[in-house]
Amino acid sequence: MQRTKTITIGERDITIKELSVAQIRDMMDEMEKEKITTIDLLFPDSLPPVAIAGSTGISVKKLEEDFSPSELKQVIDGVENLNPFFANMMSRMAKIGEAVLKEKASTPPAVN
Repeated sequence: MQRTKTITIGERDITIKELSVAQIRDMMDEMEKEKITTIDLLFPDSLPPVAIAGSTGISVKKLEEDFSPSELKQVIDGVENLNPFFANMMSRMAKIGEAVLKEKASTPPAVN
């Protein structure tokens, strides 16, 4: 059974749900198509906006339009708290990506 948690930000009650493995898989596919958002830039080490939207039922557009950065941080923290496996997976993927980029940058170009 998926866990849920309700947080209150201002006068808004936001229900956060734990994502299923299938939902996480679908989000991974969706993330490949997504453009970088302001939320990505404000919170580069957090779950992607599509995951926040999927866990709260609030669209990425609404998250950007209706929430201040400090309010978003509370929502993101709640989502990551309820979805620690997804958050850890994303952190590992980011580290792998950084290592690959670092390796490519340090590899001298092939000489023809």
